[in-house]
Amino acid sequence: MASSRRSGRAEALVDAALVEALGRFSDRSTLLVAFSGGRDSTVLLDALVRLRGPAQLVAWHVHHGLQPGADRWLAWCEREAARQGVRFGHTRLGAAPLRGENLEAWAREARYAALWAALAQVHGAALLTAHHADDQVETVFMRLARGSGPEALGGMAPAELRLRGWLLRPLLGTGGDLIGACAKGRALQWIDDPMNADETLLRTTLRARLLPALAAVAPGLRGNVLRSAALLRETGQALRAAALADLQSAGLSGDLRALDRCTLAALPPFRRNAAVREWWRLLGLPMPTQARLAQWVAQMLLGGSASASVEVVPLRFRRYRDRMTVERTDVRDWHRDPPPPLAVRWHGEATIELPGWAGCLSVRASDEPGALDTTWLAAQRLGIRSPPAGARLRPRRGGPRRTLKNLYQERGVPPWLRVALPAVFAGERLLFAAGIGMDASESPGEGERVRLYWCPDDPGDPRGAAYGSGPAV
Repeated sequence: MASSRRSGRAEALVDAALVEALGRFSDRSTLLVAFSGGRDSTVLLDALVRLRGPAQLVAWHVHHGLQPGADRWLAWCEREAARQGVRFGHTRLGAAPLRGENLEAWAREARYAALWAALAQVHGAALLTAHHADDQVETVFMRLARGSGPEALGGMAPAELRLRGWLLRPLLGTGGDLIGACAKGRALQWIDDPMNADETLLRTTLRARLLPALAAVAPGLRGNVLRSAALLRETGQALRAAALADLQSAGLSGDLRALDRCTLAALPPFRRNAAVREWWRLLGLPMPTQARLAQWVAQMLLGGSASASVEVVPLRFRRYRDRMTVERTDVRDWHRDPPPPLAVRWHGEATIELPGWAGCLSVRASDEPGALDTTWLAAQRLGIRSPPAGARLRPRRGGPRRTLKNLYQERGVPPWLRVALPAVFAGERLLFAAGIGMDASESPGEGERVRLYWCPDDPGDPRGAAYGSGPAV
């Protein structure tokens, strides 16, 4: 009788947790359940079917291929979903973890990638997992063992709005003992994963040995850890909000690609470090170690050189003076691979193509200073090459001729981009330098006149940006 009462109470608590978690979703919302076939996900799926019916549920199994029985588990999960009247889908992971790679981390990341893809496939509103309170305690201890910060020590959040939808953990406040009682009371069957008994894995060792020993001498351990985790999660969120405000003060915009070095460098070290970590998080990079963070800060924020570059695959951070930018490492590095010199003729067309430059020159009618007579321009053999630092150009009519190096420095164009900005010569005369504009010296001819403009193929190409006070030309 006592066992029956306990099972009924456990079932009621599980149901209440689900009702609270799903309050923001309508009955028509499609919910994707991460269904491993283990006890916890079986209880979750069973409860969802009772509370919402099977029509809007999809059970999704991720086949990791790590155990000999993986095919049998997939078949069992499909049968169980069919018994419940729930749609079923699965993902077979093709790649295995690399040698030396953390198995638990690989499995977790691959599983979530598959589940998010499945959520998009079924047009679901939320992904539900069966993590419970004991999983939360284990997660906190695992992250403590790895030296994590406040937000990570806060463990898993009960509900998170991600880019691809909601991630819900409705059982996170429910103990594993109650979930076990619910499974027993409902006479459910499930699969036992042998990896749950493999004490070479940190989580398994914590579950089997360390946490039971601690709980024996500190009976309130689970509740206390959960309270501390919630407080740490709030602290971490507050620190992230402050770090984001500091990034915005440093000029962070929607594309996340540029920041002002001086603003961050002037912050106290703890705020500066928090802002850098938040920038990395927004960019999708893994959190740096303390040593890696210190090295990055020394080079990008505190270094005395005029420029710096740090690669954190798949991104490359660059600094020129007080402007920091980020680009993908698979984007062409013009400094290492400059475009080829070209010789071209203009025949009156609106666009002069520049093979190998990932861009073109636009030719537009103009009567502004520096405009060229069309007859004269058509008679020239035009040389296109990277701007020689010592070449001189007169940016304003009547003004002095100045070196390109000086003009680019004035506009804040970094050296690694200068080599990829086309300079146009007629013989030895410099007519145009991208990023600066036309030479404003007097030009021969009395007919129709045109100016040249630089147009990268990719609108996001940094070579098309307007640096300093100079126009995008």
